[in-house]
Amino acid sequence: MGSLFLICHYFYQAPKYLFWLGLGYIVPSFSVAAQSFMSNLELALCAPLLGGMYLFGAWASAYAMALRKKAHAHSYWCFGLIVIALLLLSYFSYIDNELWIRMLILNFAIATVESLVLFSIFRHYQDIDIFNKIVDFSYFFIVIYTFVRSLIIYLFLSNIEADMLVTSVWWLIMLAASIFLSMWFAIVLLGTLVRDIIYKLNDERLKDPLTNLLNRRGFYEKAKSALSCISQDTYFLLMCDIDHFKRINDQHGHLIGDSILQQVGQIIRENVRDQDLVGRFGGEEFILLLQVDDQHQAYTIAERIRVNIETSQLSVSKISVTASFGLAQIFEQDFIRAIGVADQLLYSAKRSGRNCIGLDHTKVISPCIELKL
Repeated sequence: MGSLFLICHYFYQAPKYLFWLGLGYIVPSFSVAAQSFMSNLELALCAPLLGGMYLFGAWASAYAMALRKKAHAHSYWCFGLIVIALLLLSYFSYIDNELWIRMLILNFAIATVESLVLFSIFRHYQDIDIFNKIVDFSYFFIVIYTFVRSLIIYLFLSNIEADMLVTSVWWLIMLAASIFLSMWFAIVLLGTLVRDIIYKLNDERLKDPLTNLLNRRGFYEKAKSALSCISQDTYFLLMCDIDHFKRINDQHGHLIGDSILQQVGQIIRENVRDQDLVGRFGGEEFILLLQVDDQHQAYTIAERIRVNIETSQLSVSKISVTASFGLAQIFEQDFIRAIGVADQLLYSAKRSGRNCIGLDHTKVISPCIELKL
């Protein structure tokens, strides 16, 4: 499992927390393998080293969860606890050789290190989806189980010798539970990661990489989905085209042109509501789906966007630009027809002098004329 996490991180550019989670699986595995071949005396001599590997694995797992949730890992507290635990392990290895006390100290220290990140993980618990909640609660149960394991050691495995430990029912139950929980956590985490990657790829498929708005395909899909819902809402389609954009590219270069496209897209995004859709239709043309009450409200939004574009100084060259608009109502959810109408109104606005809003087939509203309904 740990190797799989490392492969995902290094070869498939998966998130950085998988690297630390992979170490959280791999490093303790070496400790488990080593102690399986040791006698009681060798185990006592190597206890601090093996314990350090277990504790590092616990910290790496906690740190991975903190990275995943952009939370605080409390690493200084963790390292302080690890140092104290290693000193106690050394005492009960070299001075007072007590296997069960070493087991108790180690398990309690592991549980404490892993638990320090829990508060940060669950701070924004209500803001996450069900799959990430499963991952978080799986980690929570692993921490609780580690505390319970400490209690089992104290109640049922006190004063036990190494040669008796491997035949203990409680020890076998703890091993089985540890394996099951570790595998379960890895599976749900990888499942959630795959789901997130698929969502991200799908989101990138629908986004314009330059402006981070919806691309034409994304806008079509989102708009058709919104219009397919049974609703009494009124929708308007707004087409926006930056005036004389080719001249800007010719005079200032394409990098400045790209910067202007990004800033115009940001201006449009900032002047609509959350329920409205904004996309880059192609080139210097943008498209909006407005969910409004009437034509006056749609025009108000379009005019606000037009004014903000006109009054902004864009790019590092402080260039002033204007934009022309075409506004069409969507009747009977006929989205394709509305695009054609809005496009015709946009070019009517351009023929009428630019920097204005084409409202219907017969009238182009200029910035100076008040809308009459």
